[in-house]
Amino acid sequence: MKKINEKISVGRTVVCKGKDAVIGAVIKYKGKNCILTVYHLIKVGECGLGDFVVVDGYKGRIIEIFVDCDLVVIEADAPSSKLDFSAIGKPKIGPAYALKRAKENPCNILTLGKTYHYLSFSYSTIPLPGDSGSPIIQDGKVVGILASVFYSNATAIAISLEMFRS
Repeated sequence: MKKINEKISVGRTVVCKGKDAVIGAVIKYKGKNCILTVYHLIKVGECGLGDFVVVDGYKGRIIEIFVDCDLVVIEADAPSSKLDFSAIGKPKIGPAYALKRAKENPCNILTLGKTYHYLSFSYSTIPLPGDSGSPIIQDGKVVGILASVFYSNATAIAISLEMFRS
């Protein structure tokens, strides 16, 4: 159960029909309280546009899907006071970390792109299935969302949040 005064924040959980995804960012989107996560994990739960989900203990509804960049926007049915809004930053090449729950997983941003950024991880800390959706944090700001991992060379792709930067 949710602890009193605990806020919906990055790295926590969104659940669609029993399938977990990681909250990649908490944002205002088109004037609504929303979260971002990867579409492929929501799709595994057989959820789509308009479906209801659970956002860290609160109701939520999928309001937009960006299939081309594997992102889903979920409106959270929670007051602003219960949300820890993410600062969306501009990434730079260098150290960062992926966050799932309270666990920081160090990585490096290798290349930057308008749609995707390439990351490297240590072989001993390579993200596992289910870590998709984890925010990539650099200088205290969310600069991307983990989308795919290449186990053969300990690299990964993060979705750029350029379109959500204000």
